[in-house]
Amino acid sequence: MKYRLVISDFDGTLGTAPDIIEEDTVNAIKSYVERGGIFAVCTGRMLSGIRPICLKYGIKGVVASNQGAMINDIETGESLFSGGIGIKDAEDILRDILDLGYTAVAEIDDVMYYQHKTSYVDLYEYCSKIKGKEVTDIIAFVKENGRAVNKVLGFCDPEKTEESVKTLAEKYKGKLFVNSGAPFLVEAVSVWCGKRFAVNFLADYYKVPHDKVMTVGDSTNDIELLSGDWHGVAVGDGAEELKRAAREITVPYKDQPVKFLLEKYCL
Repeated sequence: MKYRLVISDFDGTLGTAPDIIEEDTVNAIKSYVERGGIFAVCTGRMLSGIRPICLKYGIKGVVASNQGAMINDIETGESLFSGGIGIKDAEDILRDILDLGYTAVAEIDDVMYYQHKTSYVDLYEYCSKIKGKEVTDIIAFVKENGRAVNKVLGFCDPEKTEESVKTLAEKYKGKLFVNSGAPFLVEAVSVWCGKRFAVNFLADYYKVPHDKVMTVGDSTNDIELLSGDWHGVAVGDGAEELKRAAREITVPYKDQPVKFLLEKYCL
């Protein structure tokens, strides 16, 4: 077994919306764990969206959600870590998102809060298996709530996403990691607790050296997941920017990349 810890993104890598993982992939994970391997999921989805999927398919252990801002035990729900964007930075980027004319969203303590209901909110709720709460003034709400924001999102027309990500990433460089996990999403998480942080946390938690860790993802919000001194793999039909950050490019999603990699290296 070349890799003792395998960490996978969910959407477009391990499974697809709203909650589907192919049976052959589930069986490969089961065989890998039975042989002593450790399998974990690291996703942009909220805990309440990804945990039921893990339970449904018998994936146990630890899951990292909100791109690493929350890390929990799957079976008990116990929190192992919770972090996020500070109030001031969250207010600033939410204001920028509103100024662009987008729907502004803040995910706090496993609850999604949004300002203005749109079709993109409906789509995100369906794909993520969660239900959000509408607030009148998202910036005032975040300030009054007083809790770190696990993730900030902006819902926009797909043709605007790339330029918006580029602009906001430059503005908040060193503070926030701004990316996109879907065509209509602008996402922002703290640089201190993103997917790279989650890999380091999980490796330490399970006491696995980094040369025995393999990660796999498909979109730009997986760049941190693949960028480290571990073996980072990009899905074959994933984002071109992600492929440039990967050590290996594997099969496209339709060919079940997680199953393929487990069979190639671990089974």
